[in-house]
Amino acid sequence: MKLISLIAFTLLTTNLLAQNCDCSVNFNYTVTQVSRNYAGYRDKVNAANSKEFTKFTNKLTEKAKKTSNVDSCYVLLRTWTNYFKDQHLRVQLDWRYREKYPEKLSQLNKLLPKLKSLAPAAKDTLSNETSIKVLNEQTLLITLPSFDWSEKKNVDNLIKKYANELKRTPNWIIDLRGNMGGSDFVYSPFLPYLYTNPMATLSSEFWATADNIEIYEQKLADKEVAKETKAYISNIVALMKNNKGHFVNPSGKDTTYVRLDSIYEYPKKVAFLIDRNSASAAESFLLVAKQSKKVTIFGENSYGMLDYANYEYFDIPCADYNLTIPISRSKRLPKNPIDNIGIRPDVLIDNGEKQKINLIKLRLTQ
Repeated sequence: MKLISLIAFTLLTTNLLAQNCDCSVNFNYTVTQVSRNYAGYRDKVNAANSKEFTKFTNKLTEKAKKTSNVDSCYVLLRTWTNYFKDQHLRVQLDWRYREKYPEKLSQLNKLLPKLKSLAPAAKDTLSNETSIKVLNEQTLLITLPSFDWSEKKNVDNLIKKYANELKRTPNWIIDLRGNMGGSDFVYSPFLPYLYTNPMATLSSEFWATADNIEIYEQKLADKEVAKETKAYISNIVALMKNNKGHFVNPSGKDTTYVRLDSIYEYPKKVAFLIDRNSASAAESFLLVAKQSKKVTIFGENSYGMLDYANYEYFDIPCADYNLTIPISRSKRLPKNPIDNIGIRPDVLIDNGEKQKINLIKLRLTQ
């Protein structure tokens, strides 16, 4: 009987520790983890603003001591992370909490300071399904609403299924509207079709800390991670262990190049359609693709969320929240930032235009 009581007490204690929703505890944890592990922290907290930032943080520290519920604490935590103007750095409500209280997220987000002031996106009917559609003999429509890793299999299967159409259709439209990113590996199978000349990519460098090393070592223990990916991660871990408190560049150079042996005859022309909600890995795709002589970008400026990337999840004490922190930064910085600016299209299309696809289709045939 004593053994059962001990087990019950242990489980209860463990659950309480895992669900510590004291706002002050979670705020202090967030401040500590971000200041220690965020790749952009030292770029954004500097001599020019350190006094202002300290005052801002101290004010929220005192508020956290008086905040007692999950919703109010969420607004406080997000107010602090929003200071950095980086959407990859954020505290978010856990999916279980959002599922339980579906109306709360939009209500709470209205209370947050805005990172960007944008008019609403056009009320186009956007697909949420990865697809390839033959519009006519001249044009393919490739819809890529997400680069989440779960879409990798869908993309690979579609490329296999439509192999003949991809190799003989002169005009492509790649719709990236609403694509908030994911993994670069998802879009990489399209690059050989776009290739006309070496494509330059500015490397990323990783911030080396004990926490960031531990996260990457956990990835190495995951049996589902591919061997090639593990080799890449192992290299990063080794570099970080030898250079704690510094940035490490796994590529060993500032710029790397995509160089392929051949240029596909088709497609002849590729139009990318983007909007203000094309972000992160979608913007990585754009930066590489726009170097091709086949490519023209249509639409409006992309979101602007790419300077600090490779965000990782940190186990914030309260299970109702998730904390994500980017641990790498682009070698584009500081000269060519994209965050909160976006990538400008070659051809602007008014936000209110309802026939964007048809407009581009006609343009490609001219």
